[in-house]
Amino acid sequence: MADPPAIRSGFLLADYVREIAATHFGLRMLRLRVAELRPDNRDDDALRALEAALDPLVRSGLARVFRLPEGDYLLGFPRDETDRVRALLVRLRFLMPEDPLAVHFDDPPGRDSPLLQWWDLETDFPRLRALAEHYESDAIAQAEARARRDGTRAGMAKGDAARAAAEAAEQAAAARLGVSVAGQPARAGGPGDRRAGAADGDEVEPDWRPFAAEGRGRPAAAGAGGRRPIDADILDRLENGLARADLSNHVRRQAVCALVGAAPPHPLFSELYVSIPELRDTIAPRVDLMANRWLFQHFTETLDRRVLAWLNREGPRLTKGGFSININVQTILSEAFLKFEQALAAGLHGTVVLELRVEDIFADLEAFAFARDFVHQRGYRVCVDYLDPRTLGLLDRDRLGVDLMKLFWHAGLPAQMAAGDGRALAERLRRGEGARTILARCDDPAAVALGRELEITMFQGHHVDTLLAGGVAGFGAGSNAGSNAGSNAGAGADGTGAEP
Repeated sequence: MADPPAIRSGFLLADYVREIAATHFGLRMLRLRVAELRPDNRDDDALRALEAALDPLVRSGLARVFRLPEGDYLLGFPRDETDRVRALLVRLRFLMPEDPLAVHFDDPPGRDSPLLQWWDLETDFPRLRALAEHYESDAIAQAEARARRDGTRAGMAKGDAARAAAEAAEQAAAARLGVSVAGQPARAGGPGDRRAGAADGDEVEPDWRPFAAEGRGRPAAAGAGGRRPIDADILDRLENGLARADLSNHVRRQAVCALVGAAPPHPLFSELYVSIPELRDTIAPRVDLMANRWLFQHFTETLDRRVLAWLNREGPRLTKGGFSININVQTILSEAFLKFEQALAAGLHGTVVLELRVEDIFADLEAFAFARDFVHQRGYRVCVDYLDPRTLGLLDRDRLGVDLMKLFWHAGLPAQMAAGDGRALAERLRRGEGARTILARCDDPAAVALGRELEITMFQGHHVDTLLAGGVAGFGAGSNAGSNAGSNAGAGADGTGAEP
């Protein structure tokens, strides 16, 4: 049985060059100059995350990837797969947004920069061949140095020397990063271990039920639906019930994906959330949780702590592909978050997004600034959740010091973006903010079509789930929406890992 595809040592580049010598027309190479990144973005944890992002391209056979001795990565792929590689670059930008060179992940294909170097092999094949010969010469030099050191006879053939150097380099990578070596599995339980067949978009919950028109943070009328409005006594009983509830049956996940050109969706991370309608039906079926906004806020802070406790137990099994949770500012400043932060492996901090609601942020800007700086120092990302065009247009992401903004789709959004202040916001997105914006609740192809027009590359919603499951790209109005109706998981009514 053939070995599964894997990232290989640059010392084997000469074999690849010989393999494609007669067929390299239509191929491209991309050199990721990882060695130029900040040290914290090329340590072992960062390289594990980078290789996990590269892994789907390698395993699908769409690209050949080499670890170069200098610390860079070299990708070879058909020109027709450039959009898939661009989707990968969106994910890499997400993994290291604060690096000064990360802006170049958004550069158009073919534009060289200090971070990315593109080669079209119709014209650049001699450059690739020269690089391969350079590494082959290095391998010979290493073999001769070993021979002198060990007192053995030199003269190893080029191919043998290159394979020996490659084997040593790959064994070193396996020891450092816990990644697989060709012909060998990754170390069991190691940082590079992945469940066979698992994908970031797995376990998407298709039957999530929103609060319809009750919107996040907008209290429903007291007694809505014949339910009793929440009060302090009910809240106390609910919190006691929540402490005993098994959240495993209520936690859902939905992928946030990069959609670039003709490439299929590329999962970036999964939002973990609690279905509040289902939780309510379990612990308080006759209570209107949203009748009192402030009591509901208190309830969500309690739920925050329960979600964090659940993640402490289940997180390692669920979070290897990156995840986000909705959370309150006060929860970040609590003992519960400190316990969660200590339990989470340090290498995963950079793959976790904390989603905060704008009203929670502005309720206490000083507390938010402290919480934001605290989590940024530990590598987490911060996203402002549940924004409409009016609110997004008023916010300055750089001044807030956050990493991402989440804009929610609805059928009237194209008209809003084409008139008045919406036009200015649309232009701002096209000038670069679209690369830091997630378009959520994408339940039909029109949402993706608008996002593409606005230069947004990150999408979330049931239509994206459908595209992800089918492995096809969404081209806007011509695509079929999935059978799932309703709103995306981000349409919750709180600021926690809870989503109604």
